[in-house]
Amino acid sequence: SDLTPNACYNDISFEDLSEAQRYGDLMGQKALCILEDSRSAVDVSSITKVAKDDLGLCVQPKKPRYKTGLAQIYVRSQPYGGSDKSSNGHRYDSIPFANGMINAGMSCQL
Repeated sequence: SDLTPNACYNDISFEDLSEAQRYGDLMGQKALCILEDSRSAVDVSSITKVAKDDLGLCVQPKKPRYKTGLAQIYVRSQPYGGSDKSSNGHRYDSIPFANGMINAGMSCQL
């Protein structure tokens, strides 16, 4: 928001990050189950990344079980890409959700 123009992942309290990561890990496990049942891939080569950085994102696995991505909406006419975004352009819950996928053994591009 305009009140906190430099807000980022590191500004989230440890307790809130822990809870968000718990949900992210649940989502990662659910996604893994869905992918185990489906073997089709999606071409994302035409998607443009506009976020400034991926602060807080876990290291991608060297040999992921699946390669996934987390698509986000960035409204160019809005400050920071929308009122639900931190200063880098990601939603506040995007990093924990992507980390949940990574923690489940998949790669997850933002």
